[in-house]
Amino acid sequence: MQLAEISWEQCAEYLAHDDRIILPIGATEQHGRHLGLGADFLIAQEIAQRIGEQTRLLVAPTLNYGMSHLHLEFAGTVSLSPPTLSAVLQDIFQSLYRHGFRRVLVVNGHGGNQPALQSASAIVQNQFPDLRVKSFQWWLEPEITRIADEQLGAQQGTHASNHETALMHAITPHAVHTARIAKRDAPVQPSREFDSPTRFRKKYPDGVMGLDPSRADAALGEKILGKAVALGILEVENW
Repeated sequence: MQLAEISWEQCAEYLAHDDRIILPIGATEQHGRHLGLGADFLIAQEIAQRIGEQTRLLVAPTLNYGMSHLHLEFAGTVSLSPPTLSAVLQDIFQSLYRHGFRRVLVVNGHGGNQPALQSASAIVQNQFPDLRVKSFQWWLEPEITRIADEQLGAQQGTHASNHETALMHAITPHAVHTARIAKRDAPVQPSREFDSPTRFRKKYPDGVMGLDPSRADAALGEKILGKAVALGILEVENW
């Protein structure tokens, strides 16, 4: 069920028997020359909706903006500052708690959101000790990365590479512009230094990090999506 599609009365009826809700969050930021800027929130939204369909849990509207400062040198990126994102998440958690939600599974589609999410969760759970928040980030799951790595090869670090490209092929194929893919790898060099937007743009001129995404396809995307949903279901069923 979608929170956006039911009335307040139906929401109250749901809360009479379940206090869980799924909150997808993502970002609006560059994903190379070949992917739509909504990749992060579109992927999180699809995973959340499929989990909700299979578990009959309520799914909140997707938070489409995140902390994307690193990508601000690319046209179209819209970023919230870390304090703003934390404040927004705190307000969302507090509103949900007020109505009776006590368990929130956050399906996060963008790694840059995690620090603000941790901060918001810590603050609100200090206010409301019985509030429980989980963060599910699909790309950190070994079972998921193994699927792509076995088919396309292992890589260190990735952004707009084969994992996200495959998922977008499966979810929103019209937002994958394959003719614009530069068919080359963009190796990620580990460093302890934090990147700035200008340094990131110099290192990754077209915004892609990782292996050449041209070999990703919808079949691989569906495999990754299926595993992500299965793992997400375990998170809410065992809660």
